Amino acid sequence: MMQMRKILFIGFIIWTLPLIAQHTHMDVINYVVRLSVNDTSSLIKVHESIEVVRESNSDSVILDLSSSMRVEKMLLNGKETSFSQQNELIVLIPGSNEVLKSSIDVWYTGIPKDGLIIGKNKYGDRTFFGDNWPNRAHNWIACNDHPSDKATVSFIVNAPEKYKVVANGNYIGKSIQKDGSITWEYRSGVVLPTKVMVVGIAEMTMKDLGFVDGIPVSSAVYPENSSKSLYDLDLAPEILKFYIDYLGAYEFEKLCNVQSTTRYGGMENAGCIFYDENALNGKRNSEPLMAHEIAHQWFGNSVSESDWDHIWLSEGFATYMSNIYLEKKFGEKRFQEQLRMDREEVISFYRKYPHPLVEQNITDINKLLNPNSYQKGAWVLHMLRIKVGDSLFQKGLRDYYSVFRLSNADSDDFRISMEESTGIDLSEFFENWLHKTGHPVLKTVLDQTGENSIFIIRQSQEAVFQFPLKVEFTNEKGENFIREFKIVDREMSLPVELGVKKIFSYKLDPQFELLFEEIN
Repeated sequence: MMQMRKILFIGFIIWTLPLIAQHTHMDVINYVVRLSVNDTSSLIKVHESIEVVRESNSDSVILDLSSSMRVEKMLLNGKETSFSQQNELIVLIPGSNEVLKSSIDVWYTGIPKDGLIIGKNKYGDRTFFGDNWPNRAHNWIACNDHPSDKATVSFIVNAPEKYKVVANGNYIGKSIQKDGSITWEYRSGVVLPTKVMVVGIAEMTMKDLGFVDGIPVSSAVYPENSSKSLYDLDLAPEILKFYIDYLGAYEFEKLCNVQSTTRYGGMENAGCIFYDENALNGKRNSEPLMAHEIAHQWFGNSVSESDWDHIWLSEGFATYMSNIYLEKKFGEKRFQEQLRMDREEVISFYRKYPHPLVEQNITDINKLLNPNSYQKGAWVLHMLRIKVGDSLFQKGLRDYYSVFRLSNADSDDFRISMEESTGIDLSEFFENWLHKTGHPVLKTVLDQTGENSIFIIRQSQEAVFQFPLKVEFTNEKGENFIREFKIVDREMSLPVELGVKKIFSYKLDPQFELLFEEIN
């Protein structure tokens, strides 16, 4: 996901979203969401069927659902049942003789206060778009609203005939109802976290872009600027192909890129990505945004963070994978410029919010949408790539994806997977960059008063980091020499042996391999 639609790449989120508890005693297997919308009000009607497995007969069935949705009736295994609805929850207490795998049917109506965004796009046309991240699906879907509980999902959407409908999964078909409305059906046979389960309902122009490795690729945009928006989204096949080649097979039934009117600049909904209506302008400057959201199909959607404090496994990965895509397409100069900008974002953010990358006990999830999760996460991956080398880094990512596809992982899972793939002990590396606060803040001096040149380096931040540092020295003749030092202490005095008497100047990290800050 790219952040707020008014700030497509970096920015703070002003909304406050409390955590929703994991209902770990139960596992949702499948959702069927029958949604009805209309043009006379924002009231929605939903009949939802849910397959759920409890761990034991003593466990209740607990579903997250906003209080703005009024539950009218519930069935448990085909029989009407009593329930309670309060504190954003629906609770059913099955009898002790009920089977552990149960079918729940729930009927509810209401005006969504969030999650399903109902309003007008910039052209004044009415639209309906799901916008679930991170735990806002329960504002319109009864669910276990946590990324650790993945399920298959079907959407059966009834809408006025002027609208087209997009959603996750395969398009099953549509039918005309007696009142002239149309019912559309989509079905995802791939398990998804609720954060990326969506529908989009709007007047749209559709375009098929063919197949990439058997995956159908399409675009859906507003008719008013369709030529420009479709031109931008025509880049999707080559981006998808790059990631399939680099990471492994694409997991979802399709890739549909959709112009939308929601909160974020881009949202990586599984196989049905939403882009802000203003991001598509015919100039193709949204290519990094597209690369970011498409990368999420591997990291975030298929391999999902086990809990919110590991969000860098989603956002940091998508950020760095988009950088790698830009490196492949536009070259090293563009890649290094992006690294430079990302490093500046991390440094600037740290001054306002000095916290480690993996930050536990978060009560407001949206505070994690910050340069730690995005740019610092990307820099950690870049430094890991430098440490293990290109081929082992790619192998490690492919192996990690293969092991954890369609499931969940945390930061230790990633570390262990990379260690197994590379044969390298990465415990010190991950401790440095995930759990220590900040980054190296370096003050350096070159002492040439004695017989030998001495390079003095001091870390001025609170925690001491261990890292390799390359320095480019330039002599009086303009010749450049790169030397690498292993930094392990707060202050080190290192001899510089270049075979020359006079060093004219030096530059830290000339090849953009270290996340650090330099001070005078």
